[in-house]
Amino acid sequence: MGQRSIKYDEDYLYRRLLDPKKAASYLNECLQDDDPAVFLIAFRDVIKANGGMKQLAKEIECDRSGLYRTFSENGNPGINTLVDAMFMYGLEIQVKPIKSANLSFTPAP
Repeated sequence: MGQRSIKYDEDYLYRRLLDPKKAASYLNECLQDDDPAVFLIAFRDVIKANGGMKQLAKEIECDRSGLYRTFSENGNPGINTLVDAMFMYGLEIQVKPIKSANLSFTPAP
């Protein structure tokens, strides 16, 4: 049996990432990694699956080259850019408590 091609694997992933529930699951899994670049790479996959950076730039009225930098491995997207981009794909950011956290801190006065 021959090896599967990378193209097949990418196509399969991109078809799945068209579904906001599957894209959210994929991104949430990537957020578990200690390296924040993993999330940015995964979000680029979502962007590519949904028409690419050019389409996103048009939809959220941003510079395409700036978006490439923003969502690169070394990128640092601003909250507004991230929220706008996620909204385009039917996604949102949520905050939830850490299940097993026993945090003890003193609030600032």
